Amino acid sequence: MAGQAGRSAGFNKEDLSSYEYKKILCKKDEIKTLEDKTSHVSDYELCEETVNDFYTKFRTNHDTLKLKCDNENGSKCCRDVNYYLDHATGIFKSSILNDSDKNKLIKIVEEIWEPNLRAKDIYICERQTDLDSTRKRSILQHLHDLKEDEDYILSYTKDYNNHLKEKWEKIISYTDSKPSSLFVKIENNSMGIVENYKNFLDSSDYICGNNLNDLSAHDIKISTDMDDFLTTISLDKISLNVEKNLCFNKRYVDMLKYKASNLQRINNALSIGVAVLGVLLIFIFLYEFSPLGRFLRRRTKKQIEVDENANDEIPDSYENSENGIPYISYHSTSH
Repeated sequence: MAGQAGRSAGFNKEDLSSYEYKKILCKKDEIKTLEDKTSHVSDYELCEETVNDFYTKFRTNHDTLKLKCDNENGSKCCRDVNYYLDHATGIFKSSILNDSDKNKLIKIVEEIWEPNLRAKDIYICERQTDLDSTRKRSILQHLHDLKEDEDYILSYTKDYNNHLKEKWEKIISYTDSKPSSLFVKIENNSMGIVENYKNFLDSSDYICGNNLNDLSAHDIKISTDMDDFLTTISLDKISLNVEKNLCFNKRYVDMLKYKASNLQRINNALSIGVAVLGVLLIFIFLYEFSPLGRFLRRRTKKQIEVDENANDEIPDSYENSENGIPYISYHSTSH
């Protein structure tokens, strides 16, 4: 984990608004203790006690937190609980334990910790464990945390960015297996962001003043090829984006411009094609049904008959020849 070196004396992550619930769940930064004591052991038995101790304290702390999780606070409680479960999963996956021990620990998280931490009578919370769901969950968490920490970020930008690298390191390590290979598109009626997945989580640039409660996992797309977003980016949302507190980044705007330009070229080509087709249809109509058309057809028919008669007479003029030299034969008439 990244150290505290280089941080300003005034920076303390527990002072962040986004840590209001996180510091209740991990009062003494138990997640760091879990990492320190499990990352460098090669046998499950050597970390079993540490893992059980973390869970016991985390569950006790959650019993305290859940009293705050009614009404509108439920979604924040859910995000923060899931963050630590995802973080613990990242710690186990990046450890030097063999794969069977790693899977054993992850199974404990999913089948024991998670169900027992659900306070269904107080707040609703889901945690899908596939990679895409984990990525989208992290993106939503990051946006909400940035908005809560806005004032603090302005005063400690460099320290906060270092904090983000530490905060997301373990989760990124298993949700982005090929470093910097993933791209995200976040798009709804007041937001448009296209960015590298890791860079997004490591950045404090995306403080969005719009209503993040309107944003869901369905508004997030993930791909290994950023150009894929060109087919899904929505021009229909532009006319709706007239409210304040819009949140767009340059890549998203550039994609909108590119797609709009391509559509304009296509529309121009279609307009030309329709115009040409219209002219042709007018000519066909005039030719078939107008007096001018009847006149042209009669004239064409007469011209064809004249040409046919001329073609019949030409061979007769060259029928006779002498010694291979053609000559014109005249009919003699008696006088």
